[in-house]
Amino acid sequence: MTNLGLLSILPPLIALGLALWKKKIIPALLVGGLAAALLLSESKWSFIVDYLERVIRVTGNRGNLQLILFGVLVGGLIKLMENSGGFKGMIQLLESMNIRTKRPVFLLTWAIGLLMILENYSNIMVNGTTVGSLYDRLGIPRSKLAYFLHSISINWVAIIVFNSWGAFYMILLAGQGIENPFRVVVSAMPMNFYCIASLIMVALTMIFGWNLGAMRKYAVGSRQSAVDVPPTTDNGQPITDNGQPIVETHNYASLLVIIPVLVLVATMLVSLVVTGKGSMMKGDGTASVFYAVLAAIAVLALMVQFRPKGQRPDIEKSVYTGIGDFMEVGILLALALTLGSLCKEMGTGYYIAGLASGNVPVFLMPLIFFFVSCLISFATGTSYGTFSIMVPLAVPVAQAMNIPLPLMFAACVSGGVFGDNTSPFSDTSVVTAISAKTGVVEHVETQLPYALISASVAGVMFVVAGLLA
Repeated sequence: MTNLGLLSILPPLIALGLALWKKKIIPALLVGGLAAALLLSESKWSFIVDYLERVIRVTGNRGNLQLILFGVLVGGLIKLMENSGGFKGMIQLLESMNIRTKRPVFLLTWAIGLLMILENYSNIMVNGTTVGSLYDRLGIPRSKLAYFLHSISINWVAIIVFNSWGAFYMILLAGQGIENPFRVVVSAMPMNFYCIASLIMVALTMIFGWNLGAMRKYAVGSRQSAVDVPPTTDNGQPITDNGQPIVETHNYASLLVIIPVLVLVATMLVSLVVTGKGSMMKGDGTASVFYAVLAAIAVLALMVQFRPKGQRPDIEKSVYTGIGDFMEVGILLALALTLGSLCKEMGTGYYIAGLASGNVPVFLMPLIFFFVSCLISFATGTSYGTFSIMVPLAVPVAQAMNIPLPLMFAACVSGGVFGDNTSPFSDTSVVTAISAKTGVVEHVETQLPYALISASVAGVMFVVAGLLA
């Protein structure tokens, strides 16, 4: 490790400044990495080649490559689910349920949100398409639906380790030389206080009907325009205008989503036990997620073969298209790993730890990293970008100041998710607004009071955890 002192914080600051200015994380990581390569290069004329060689070395690492492949293959799995009619089957199955009161609507919202664990886009879109009309019938404002969709999806997906988020966590930790990143991730999730507080906040809002801040005005207007629920027969079948019940046809296409997800989770659990020689916590997390997504795609491809010919998509084309859609994730992973390795070589984290030592109480460091991550993610609208900048700094700080690594890592994740959950620049905010059929500004202003309460609770918990560590 080369200790560059004050210069070591320059590349991540450049990356951060560009991310805040341009709201684009990949160019920011690229420029930050080039700046680090320039500082470390023996020949200032070859620093670009040195940087590209480092990208190749980092990407070619066995564990890193497995996680990058997982990150893009998830896109292929999701696209095949979509093209084969799996998401439509889920929607039709759930819409066939006779729901006339708020409690089952809320339970349905939770059920869909908890089932769709692969990534947050499909979680939001399937959930919003399914329950939107039910919220209209019951006079629940679309802005509250948007709050529920966004907060359940982003915070739930962020604490699950069997998806692309879990893979991203492990790849960042592995890039900092952590031998068992899976163990650290699993240990950190119970301390992911913002995500946990947000999910509890959603549950309490559903139970008590809280309308905080700007949500009040939308709640009043929505109650006045509530749509009556259609009449039903004694066994719950809807009745048409001529008095005849509508015959619902069961759609088993939903299994094209449910079964592959179960296969993915089961394969990862089995792989962890096998690679850990009987101990799941000692298992190879990077290999396990890679095997899991391959198994899920294989099972789904086999199931598609049994679909009627007219409902059978081109499997290879679907998978390739999905991989292409997620290629940005792979590029981001490669650049984030490269900048992280450069920061480690420059001694950036240890320099920051040296500045903080003796000047900042150790127990406040988790809160500080949470707060800074909140600011970065809110300003940029990206959680992955925030993780890419903050985790390579948090790991050496935790090691140098003897702070539990899972706690520091959880602080970075919580702060990163906060911005993704609240920022008007966040892509998930836009997707949520589209799915809930509301405006982005309306969604952000109505959701922010709930998120700020959750963030305040999380801040207190990080202080308490810091004191107890």
